[in-house]
Amino acid sequence: MPIKAIKDHLSNNPLKNHFENNFLKEHFNDNSLKNHWTYFFPENIENKGLKQVYGDGGLEFRRFSWKDLDECVQLFRSVFSADPWYDEWISLDQVRNYLKELTENPVFEGFVTYEDSNVVAVCLGHRRSGWMGKEFFVDEFFVENNRQGEGIGTRTLDFVGKILFDEGYTRLTLITNKGIPAESFYLKNGFYSNEKRTIMIKEF
Repeated sequence: MPIKAIKDHLSNNPLKNHFENNFLKEHFNDNSLKNHWTYFFPENIENKGLKQVYGDGGLEFRRFSWKDLDECVQLFRSVFSADPWYDEWISLDQVRNYLKELTENPVFEGFVTYEDSNVVAVCLGHRRSGWMGKEFFVDEFFVENNRQGEGIGTRTLDFVGKILFDEGYTRLTLITNKGIPAESFYLKNGFYSNEKRTIMIKEF
């Protein structure tokens, strides 16, 4: 559009004319600006947190967004400093750096479960492509210490599975320790051990 035409268009104050139309006024008053924003910027991680929100018996399931990070940091340290993990996370900053690195992965995906405005379960991972199709690898999955065994973890996995299935993923993969409650939890929720593979580690 020529510069003169743009100048004439703006000088006519078209927004004023648009808002005099009751239909458009109701359209914008109906909080639809958020919908327009997520349409034009669909890959923004903050918008991903707004895209899909589901409620289930007092629990709210949705995608991870940056505003969840601090609560996830505190919950992570609380869970993995306790039985059966006893990980020695020195500070919250150390945990924050770790989780921030996960979220900055270009293929990161995350999900959180809220109850009464508090995070009670978190699933953080990343997308991978292979010969079997799209795969989601779970880097971290944790549930608030005193809420474990109440079904929150299972319902969170159900939510994650539904989202991934709808988006064309073919499988969910993770690593956990053997002989602890977490292993039993994952087996109960449809995971299985691959007898043809092992985890190999070399320490320095």
